[in-house]
Amino acid sequence: MNLNSEQPSFSLRQLFEQDFYKVPVYQRNYDWGKAQIQQLVEDINDFAKSNKAGFYYIGSLVVHQKTDYFEVLDGQQRFTTLTLLMCYLKYRLPALFKFYEKPNLGFESRPKSENTLKKLCEVASTAATPENKSREALLELINGISLKDFNPSIVNGFKIIDRVVARSIELESGVKEGGGKDGEIESAESPLITFANYLLSNVKILRVNVPKNTDVTHYFEVMNNRGEQLEKHEIVKADLLSAVQKNEHDMAIIQKVWLACSDMSRYAQTGFSVAERKLIFENNCEGFKYNNFNDLRDAIYPDDANGNSTAKNSIESSLTESTSTENTNKERSKTFTLDASLTLGQAVEANDDNESKDEDDGREERFSSVIDFPNFLMQVLRLYVKNNSTAELPPLDDKALIKTFKKHIGDDADKAKSFVFTLLKTRYLFDRFIVKREKTGGKGEDWSLKHYKFGKNGSSYVNTFSRLDDSEADNDSCLMLLCAFHVSYPTNSRKNWLSAVLYWLEQRDKPVSSQASVSSKEYVLFLEALAKAFMLNHYLTPESKDYPDFIYKIEQVSSEITVKSDAEILASVDYAKDFLNYGQVRMFVFNYLDYLLWKDKATEIRSVDGKVDYKSGFRFSMNNSVEHFSPQTPKANEKLDLVTLHSFGNLCLLTNSDNSSLSNDGPEQKAKILNSKRDSMAPLSLKLELMMIEANAWGGSKSEATEAIKKHGDAMLKVLVSDLDIAIRGQVEQ
Repeated sequence: MNLNSEQPSFSLRQLFEQDFYKVPVYQRNYDWGKAQIQQLVEDINDFAKSNKAGFYYIGSLVVHQKTDYFEVLDGQQRFTTLTLLMCYLKYRLPALFKFYEKPNLGFESRPKSENTLKKLCEVASTAATPENKSREALLELINGISLKDFNPSIVNGFKIIDRVVARSIELESGVKEGGGKDGEIESAESPLITFANYLLSNVKILRVNVPKNTDVTHYFEVMNNRGEQLEKHEIVKADLLSAVQKNEHDMAIIQKVWLACSDMSRYAQTGFSVAERKLIFENNCEGFKYNNFNDLRDAIYPDDANGNSTAKNSIESSLTESTSTENTNKERSKTFTLDASLTLGQAVEANDDNESKDEDDGREERFSSVIDFPNFLMQVLRLYVKNNSTAELPPLDDKALIKTFKKHIGDDADKAKSFVFTLLKTRYLFDRFIVKREKTGGKGEDWSLKHYKFGKNGSSYVNTFSRLDDSEADNDSCLMLLCAFHVSYPTNSRKNWLSAVLYWLEQRDKPVSSQASVSSKEYVLFLEALAKAFMLNHYLTPESKDYPDFIYKIEQVSSEITVKSDAEILASVDYAKDFLNYGQVRMFVFNYLDYLLWKDKATEIRSVDGKVDYKSGFRFSMNNSVEHFSPQTPKANEKLDLVTLHSFGNLCLLTNSDNSSLSNDGPEQKAKILNSKRDSMAPLSLKLELMMIEANAWGGSKSEATEAIKKHGDAMLKVLVSDLDIAIRGQVEQ
């Protein structure tokens, strides 16, 4: 054991070759799910592909040195995930990971967790024969682990790693399910080996040792409850303020807009005083009045005939620097360091006594956003670049926040002002036209699509499309399809759909009136066209297009329905099924299908006794695991052939926790257990509801199950393709 406490950074190979680490008992259990694991793996892989020789710094590992091990104070979730990744890669690439004999991570007073890591590493060390190296063989071994004796969260994390690696590294590179191309074991040129070599040699982690006499329990509490680290978006705000430092009113507007937009749990209007709301968003606060930053600034800070500011909200007392009498106009000559800019950003409140005493600030935190503020900034920056430049669009990953802002905005005052105006307008559109989670009383939450309104009785929230010329049904359709997009792409950096929607909304009209220029019918048609574009350009195609290549080119579609012939539908089904097998099909396909089933009035989905209408109570939820209804390793029933087992008809969406507890149960048992848990769980996928209704047929003989799966799969594929313009030349009989 090395116990080198002075070494500042390690490659991952060094981290896992040297020393032993323990997670103390006061740390929480392992709880990373798909979103965190997928982002970790994809971030490394994306960086490796763009910078093959560079180092990727994965973060810090804060430790306290003991006699013969290091106690992990911060970073245990990442460390545990990396340990699972090492075990997984040891199974897939035994020669490369021969050095990794056993986990060097333990858990204080948690034998289940420690034994789970040991068991997974033991499974990964099985004989290195081609027969044992397939993913299917691995999953059979993992499914054989009794969850009564091991930590289910860690086992589930291992399974997630298998899916993420297969889809994000191998499938994106054209590698099929068996391992290498066309199913062979990884070759020397395989993307998995390339990823693994980069992971071991070029991914670095910084190990930070606290002093030996530190009260680690107290340190841990302070570190988690009083994080003092400067946020990246605060540095961006400081840079924007510095860019306009010669004009105090520009600085005040940036500060106002930033404060109003940065709290994603509130509608942006509520971040301004009542007088400012009426100036910016019309008297009822439902519109948006201005075309550019300068018009917005001059409305809030108008000048009198002598050029002196008569703003309702004086900022003289907020500026921390003294000025001479000849510098009382807007133009000031100041130079700020980063610290000074941050101080100024907090100081410029720009409210006098009268305006600050707002009796209705609308601050009730009843809403939750589908995205956080740093990632929203990246969405807005992409929109700004697309509208103002021919440069390559920036990524949506907020880890590149500071660097990307310096590249596209820098210290240019005009660019800074234009971006901040785009930020406010986009936030207004986001609040009005993008779905949110809303507290519905008690502890419950539901989806909502509402806009903010201010009247005689103060703040209120009404359905976005609730006027006489708009249909409430269309409001529901917009809400449901927005939810389908969101739950399909829970990772903030992958929300390309949101980028497309915000761009489309921004292009509709300028400025935006309270009499919204976007009708509910127009919005539904656009969202459906966007969903179809995702299906045709990214999922039902042998060569997926990059999202920016098609999401900003969605054509206005007709509301008329084109009726396909039976031959055309059958040809489309045959074409589509090749892209929707296990390991290929993505969550969005299931969620878009559920939307089509929900919207189709002719399709009834009721309980076996007919008393419960499952469609009426359906809402999208985070079902983030594509699973087999008839299991891969059945406890009782005869195992299906691989083609049927992995076909779309046998696949469904479940939560990771439900999948872990039901993985080897037969269809009838799955249906029984899920039906018994309805009162304590979110609504199930409508496709899954249809499968559960026919569970008896699934649980019959092998031939009966095969027929039921084919029948259900064909029916679902017909629903999907009937509304898609799939051109399949030569396959439709004339």
